[in-house]
Amino acid sequence: MIQAVLVILVYVVFPLAILTWAWQRYRHGIKPHFTEYAVVAFAIGLMVLFAFSSSWEVSDQDQKDLETLVGQLTQRYDFPVKARYQDRPAVYGEAQARRLVITIYGVTDRDEQERIVAILRKLRREVDSKPIVVHFMQQERWEELPDGTRRPLRDREELLRKVRIE
Repeated sequence: MIQAVLVILVYVVFPLAILTWAWQRYRHGIKPHFTEYAVVAFAIGLMVLFAFSSSWEVSDQDQKDLETLVGQLTQRYDFPVKARYQDRPAVYGEAQARRLVITIYGVTDRDEQERIVAILRKLRREVDSKPIVVHFMQQERWEELPDGTRRPLRDREELLRKVRIE
């Protein structure tokens, strides 16, 4: 939390304050000096750096980390529910810009959920990835269309618990 506040202060608030100060001086007819140009350029550079670093892209390394986490998790824990229409555990992963989201279906017991979270904490230290968010869901919901195709109904699934692992 403190890190996020510092990032916002340094990369957003501070540069905006500098730009506002420079604009007010210019509006009042004060000609800027070279150092003021340098400070304004530095502030704009900080804002561009912040925009570039938070471009909301998912890297290949994030995908590899996610595959490693899900693979190791399915090896270390015997999941009771298989994925619908597939022969594998009902565990799905999604790499997002700021976190890795792992969705687990069919583990409803709180003690079993804690065991999975403990395994993921160990894996998080081993893999050294982004923060992990674990969603424990009741069951998968699918819809079969008249032409025989199927699609998941993720919006109708029941979330039992959500855990964030830093």
